[in-house]
Amino acid sequence: MRTPGHAKKVKNVTNDVIDGKRGMIYIPDQKISKLTLTKDIKGLKRERRDAKKNKGHSKKQKVNPE
Repeated sequence: MRTPGHAKKVKNVTNDVIDGKRGMIYIPDQKISKLTLTKDIKGLKRERRDAKKNKGHSKKQKVNPE
């Protein structure tokens, strides 16, 4: 019959009387310059294109029903 081998080394885990078992995780630094922007930018780009075509009139003007 096989016997279990030695237990794996527990890394970055501490036991504290007040907090109990605490562990630390590794999170790499986020490079903000390489993050993708949200999908809302697509709408802003469309508005800019429309404004360029209409020479400053990016929004539709209200028309009086009279």
